[in-house]
Amino acid sequence: MTSQGWVVIAGPNAARRAELAAAMVDRPDWRQCVFNGPAAVFTQSQCQYATPPGTADAGVLGTVFTRHGTSYHQGTLEDAAWRNLCCGSIGQFFERCWGGFVALSSSAESLQVSRDPSAAMPCYYAHASGVVLVGSSIAHLIAAGLRKPTIAMDQLARSLFRADLSSQETAFVGVSELLPGDCLQIDRDGLHIRHVWSPWDHVAIDETIGFLRHAEQLRDAVENCVAAWGTTAHRTLVGVSGGLDSSIVATCLASKTPRPVCVTVSTADAEGDERVHAHRICDHLKLALQEADYDLDDIDIERPARPDLPRPTGRMIAQAYNAAVTRVAHGNGADAFFTGNGGDNVFAFSQSAGAIADRLLHDGPWIGAWQTARDICQLTGCSLIQAWRSALRLAIGPHSYNWKPDRGFLHPDVLRKLDREPLMHPWLDAPKGALPGKAAHIAALLRIQRHLEDTGQLSAVRVINPLMSQPIIETCLAIPSWMWCRGGRNRSVARHAFRNVMPPSITDRVSKGGPSGFGTRIINTFHDRIMGRLLEGHLAAGGIVDRAALERRLRDDRPDWGTEQVRVLELLEAEAWIDHWR
Repeated sequence: MTSQGWVVIAGPNAARRAELAAAMVDRPDWRQCVFNGPAAVFTQSQCQYATPPGTADAGVLGTVFTRHGTSYHQGTLEDAAWRNLCCGSIGQFFERCWGGFVALSSSAESLQVSRDPSAAMPCYYAHASGVVLVGSSIAHLIAAGLRKPTIAMDQLARSLFRADLSSQETAFVGVSELLPGDCLQIDRDGLHIRHVWSPWDHVAIDETIGFLRHAEQLRDAVENCVAAWGTTAHRTLVGVSGGLDSSIVATCLASKTPRPVCVTVSTADAEGDERVHAHRICDHLKLALQEADYDLDDIDIERPARPDLPRPTGRMIAQAYNAAVTRVAHGNGADAFFTGNGGDNVFAFSQSAGAIADRLLHDGPWIGAWQTARDICQLTGCSLIQAWRSALRLAIGPHSYNWKPDRGFLHPDVLRKLDREPLMHPWLDAPKGALPGKAAHIAALLRIQRHLEDTGQLSAVRVINPLMSQPIIETCLAIPSWMWCRGGRNRSVARHAFRNVMPPSITDRVSKGGPSGFGTRIINTFHDRIMGRLLEGHLAAGGIVDRAALERRLRDDRPDWGTEQVRVLELLEAEAWIDHWR
């Protein structure tokens, strides 16, 4: 596991704070940091910590960059940024700084803990015997004095139902997550959450900026952010599939010294074998490409792929991918693994009629709206009548995004209860005048957040997802939804932005591969054991899953699992996660 952890021991009970801090001081893998506020701050060896010049009234944990036009510099914050943080102006601090960090500020007996909007730095908190512990993982909270938390099965069921919708609630009793862009205030009156950064503050349409200028601004933001993250690593490994997103990341890192090495991980079936596409971008960039395979020997269905997260997340298939990448990383001495994760989300990949509805509401029923309708038809293969029907429904209906839960294989009693609870998140609350297509774009940003945390899944190799950097997010939010599908191509602005530095076979590629075939192999290979674990396991005993429905599907010999395969592997991950924490 990477040594980038941090813990803050806070709360009004000074004696208890001092007691827990003294115990942490004796631990050789932790060091105490200077901080003048009502808290003790500890970091592990690879976690950066910075304070203002001449004082320790504030601090930043993690990687932080400051903005100077279109260039970014790590570590040294400008005086104005420190002043913003010290006086509690967190919103202004977020305007000046970005990265993967948690910022600390204090006043009198109050502590403010603010998480950057990108979700790159995890942040959890819990009460523990008169203090509040805040840290980068549950394991780190336990190291600081939290008793091993109890699983809340009702909260776990809610997590499975929410379908990747972020929440303050975890699957542990008494443990909460500080959401990206939020600020936690700890004082004598308790805990208070303030929403500081909102994507809705960045969606205004600038009529003076056209498609070409948006593409230029996007390329500037992406190149600078990827380059900035590149300065934090000595030897870089880049995951490439030959798709647009990972190819953009590789292109932006190609000039880095030492030169990055690329890796592509393939399945035995054609859908998951993208080596041809990966070689095209690597040959173009003159970067070395190493090939690896999804291997069933790396799958242990009794072990979770992401054990350190506070709720089951993802699928067991990740074990094989992580193992393959880790071997290549260690073989090349890489200390960081760069991905294209989040590209579909930030570049507004969509097949809905939201772009038509947005343009209709913004420009009226003129030629622009009809052109966007034709773009959507070309993109999806639907007819103009179908496109306009969908667009009109979106235009005249509520403009907030309607998050759809995942009901797959959950018990009817659980569904009846959860159906009465609204699926809420502050980013889903669309303001007056919001456009439905942009609401869907923001929902896509939420959908990826729970999969971005670096929890040591690649051992000591850091995982960096540069496309989800705050400046890129803000740049993309300002681009009208109809520009993203221009010409009948998804992610059109990003394709145009990098068309002069990548081969057409990459920028024009619309096919997508995936490891679903390997997921089917997992189910077929371990079928009897999977059946036993899911039908006789914790989820079935707790009445969370519909045992009869699961048994019917697992006994069905149909080869095409479709989306049910994903759900079965998610439930298998949840079962292993429960075993890990019990």
